[in-house]
Amino acid sequence: MSDSSFVLTNKQAREVWLNRQSLASSPCGKPQVTAFADRVARLGMVQLDSIGVLSRAHHHILWSRQSAYRQTSYDKLMQGERSVFEHFSHDAVILPMSTYPYWQRQQQRRASRYSGGAWGQAMRDRRLQSTLINHIEKHGPVCSRDLAEYQQGAVDKSNHAWMRPAHKLTLDYLWLRGTLSVSHRKNFTKYYDLTERIIPDRFRIQQLDEQTQINWLCEQALTRLGFASAIEIQRFWDACELSEVHAWLLQPSIPVMKIAYLDTQGNRINAYAPAELEQQILDDAKPVPRVRILSPFDPVVRDRVRLQNLFGFDYRIEIYVPAAKRRYGYYVYPMLEGNRMTGRIDVRANRSNDQLETRAWWLEPGIQETTARRAKIEQELARLAKLAGVSSAGPLPARSEHPAKR
Repeated sequence: MSDSSFVLTNKQAREVWLNRQSLASSPCGKPQVTAFADRVARLGMVQLDSIGVLSRAHHHILWSRQSAYRQTSYDKLMQGERSVFEHFSHDAVILPMSTYPYWQRQQQRRASRYSGGAWGQAMRDRRLQSTLINHIEKHGPVCSRDLAEYQQGAVDKSNHAWMRPAHKLTLDYLWLRGTLSVSHRKNFTKYYDLTERIIPDRFRIQQLDEQTQINWLCEQALTRLGFASAIEIQRFWDACELSEVHAWLLQPSIPVMKIAYLDTQGNRINAYAPAELEQQILDDAKPVPRVRILSPFDPVVRDRVRLQNLFGFDYRIEIYVPAAKRRYGYYVYPMLEGNRMTGRIDVRANRSNDQLETRAWWLEPGIQETTARRAKIEQELARLAKLAGVSSAGPLPARSEHPAKR
């Protein structure tokens, strides 16, 4: 690995990151399913989440980069094209189908971790596993409700509201292990089928040794991050150990150099980068000045430490914070403008009046409200209404005072 005196300014670092995550240029308007699949491949993975204040996270993330994307496009990706599959990274995600051969080690890691937990005994019941597999083989894709007949006794939720029946635990275990795969979803409910019916043979039967998989995971993480510390490489997929990342950095499978970048306070942070980064910066697009309202689970937002270092943006989802203690609101979206995080907005789809409603919005300290900025927010809300499936966006109210100034 080469040592380099190459130092990214904070502005350069932000723009590298936004380019790698497809948020520098205007969203592509191509409606083809292949274009959506290419976007998933560019990102590496897209997080799934059930909250649908506007639209569920995976829909919102893809729409932010592919403006023709609609919620029905997900079914085409999963069922029509079979270009993506679902599994577990840091959370439930969709991944490009081409990732499957490099993900088989992660299947074993996740299954082992799951079965080693408090519910392990229930999901290791081999007789129940065989029963469920045989049922699916005979009847096709099922959700856990379809298998209620195999529930073994009542589930006592008086002490643990999150307790789940053994057949549900076993389904998830077989999914994590790779015996089953997600066939499709209905109203976000997973339907499972035999993996050989879901994953094309050319990906499913390919066997790669562990080191090849680790090499690929580290390469792909660093490429998509643009620059990163060892812990950021590890956290990207959460599919290998930090010690394995450190070992890879000692003998990387691609040319890697040491660099540094500046945070918003001017502090120097050491990192690693692909050796071609300097040339790539010359080819990168300059971020367009439009406002984007991002999903709280967007990959640019997900790593809160990286978000703070690069943008000076202190962001939290407050869904688990008691209402009286929330600084902003239950589900507030970050706003990206050009290469800066400029504010946040509490907006939701009101299905009863077929309108997007903004409850409140805030600008970060030092960001001025101007006629042009307000117009750009209104334009983004009008675009977002299409994703949310409502006819229009309601009026933008007066800006709320930032909590730091109260």
